[in-house]
Amino acid sequence: MHITTRREFVKQVAAGIGGLAFSTVTTSYAQPKPIRIAVYAPSHCAFPAVYAYHTEIYKKNGINCELVYCDSMQIIMKKLINKEVEFAQLMSPMVFQMHFGQMKAPQTSLAVTQVLGTNGGVLGVATQSNINKIKDLSNKKIGIHSPLMVHNIILQLLLEKYGLSKDNMQIIVVPMKEMKDALVQRKIDGFINPEPLPTLLESNHLSKSILLTRMFWKNHPCCLLTTRKEILTNDLTMAEDVTRATSMACLILDDVTQRKQAISRFYDFNTPYKVISLSNLQKAFMPRRSDFYPFPFISSGYVIIQQMKKMNLLPLTLNTESSVKDIFMVDLAMKMIKQASDQVPGSSVPSSPERDESFHMI
Repeated sequence: MHITTRREFVKQVAAGIGGLAFSTVTTSYAQPKPIRIAVYAPSHCAFPAVYAYHTEIYKKNGINCELVYCDSMQIIMKKLINKEVEFAQLMSPMVFQMHFGQMKAPQTSLAVTQVLGTNGGVLGVATQSNINKIKDLSNKKIGIHSPLMVHNIILQLLLEKYGLSKDNMQIIVVPMKEMKDALVQRKIDGFINPEPLPTLLESNHLSKSILLTRMFWKNHPCCLLTTRKEILTNDLTMAEDVTRATSMACLILDDVTQRKQAISRFYDFNTPYKVISLSNLQKAFMPRRSDFYPFPFISSGYVIIQQMKKMNLLPLTLNTESSVKDIFMVDLAMKMIKQASDQVPGSSVPSSPERDESFHMI
């Protein structure tokens, strides 16, 4: 089996995000073996886990952690299913499909203990395009890198809002590593994608943004910190330690007064984020463009499942409320965010596991 070196991995990731040249808590107990967390970096949602590792937040929470860098969500999912990792960064619709046996893989009961990133999506179009508003997408081709990303669900919500459908526009699956070329070669007119790809395309004057996804669905979740349900049964304390530590990292990064300094400090570490210039990283992860509030509101899960049903990604017979509650471990998440917020001054704790989820331009 070929073992990917870090140099090879960075090259793969650089290609994968557009082919651009990018110039104290109470410790529970130390884990005897490394707890493996699979992430796709340098993505928006991998940032909290990578930050927690390099700033020793995991270590201070009693976690002997190992980051497993992967160059696709499919690989991450396989590693989680095959018990090669204990935790994973996964796109939210992918988690629901896997849990309910709707993927070409053995059904696996999964549990979500927190959100890794919120907002962080951009609807962008070619720089020379005459597209300036959502209505202009009529008869255009929009690229997505996977049907199982929350941004595809947001795109569907946008189309519903503005009376568009597949009958008057095309949604085309384009691998992330091919998105830049597809835009330049006019195979697509635009794309919807999480950061940092939109910022990198903008910085090379290849695209312009017409919508930040938070402007339509405020504080929507992106990727989720996911584990197998059996781990919660077999080692709940470890799962709580990992969630507390990762939530702490999220709360630090979500603080607008700390984020810029945190990114600058973090940029000195040797991570896959080094393939992106500091100025572009700061722009891609700037507050309100990309955010990191960690609580998994079950109301946001309701939205995701309801839209997945409409898109034939889940059975129509699936009960929305019980399905979300079966996966989102809100009691564990609430306990851990309370503990994490005690260590991160200025952070807040939700008053309820549900909130109002609205869709309108702000």
